[in-house]
Amino acid sequence: MRATRRRRFDLSAVSELLLAVPTVLSSLLVVTLLGKPVTPEVLWLFPVLWLVSGAVVLLPATDAVLALTHRLRRPTRAEKQVLVPLLESVCDAAALDPRRYRLWVQDSREINAMAVGGRVVSVSTAALGLRPEQLEAVLAHELGHHLAGHARASLLRWWYELPARLTVSLVFLVGWGVLVAGAALKTRLAMVASLLAVAALAVVAVAASPWVLLVPVIAPLLALTSRRAELNADRVAAELGYGPLLLEVLQRWRNEGHDVIRARAGLKERMLASHPSCTSRISKLVQTTTAPGPESGGRHRSLRPTGA
Repeated sequence: MRATRRRRFDLSAVSELLLAVPTVLSSLLVVTLLGKPVTPEVLWLFPVLWLVSGAVVLLPATDAVLALTHRLRRPTRAEKQVLVPLLESVCDAAALDPRRYRLWVQDSREINAMAVGGRVVSVSTAALGLRPEQLEAVLAHELGHHLAGHARASLLRWWYELPARLTVSLVFLVGWGVLVAGAALKTRLAMVASLLAVAALAVVAVAASPWVLLVPVIAPLLALTSRRAELNADRVAAELGYGPLLLEVLQRWRNEGHDVIRARAGLKERMLASHPSCTSRISKLVQTTTAPGPESGGRHRSLRPTGA
């Protein structure tokens, strides 16, 4: 009898959460400052409430909201007839209950797929044009993201970073408005005053969210973590017996020139890429792919090769 695969955060998911610590601390500082006028004698109350609020993103209803924000839609009856048996087959290979996952579709001409929240598995309309066994391998990759906790880690990071990010965005908008107002007055005094005001706002932003100083370091590390997560999801798919079929999809992308486009990108774009090259994924996948056997049932965060 096949052992059930347990859902657990792998090293990529844990690394993403650790890299979020500076920003989360900034968020807690912002929440503390906002709560101080309300509960000046209990400064810990608002930060604790904010930490507890993270449970909201783990609720099943949140997945539907997230799917809508990603511009996904429910599959049509015809699309369900294609997708449901494939998802059931993947879940059978992993000894999981397929009823815990929700299928969504993205209207796109590009072959793509994504894992959202804790339960959503989505494929693009273009991906529906793949051979059924190849599409099944794509679903196995996305299930790998869920099993490794990649989607949940990204969601938790986004939620807990929200106050700090909103604070920086607000300061940026105010600063931009001050500069526009100074330029509109068309006097040297107004321009100098607006520049000084923007400098003061920048100091306030750094004081409220010190993490902004670490962005040049954290952003490339987060991108590296994302690339590692893709390789790990490929590995899970291979362990479920879908390695050869996933290789077919990746080789198709490489033949379509995705790696050429990536090679032409600048150093910054390559460092901040969320996905490894098709060549890298193929190389790693070949190392972990084995012939399908009885444990794989006889079968061979986003699968998109260069997308964000």
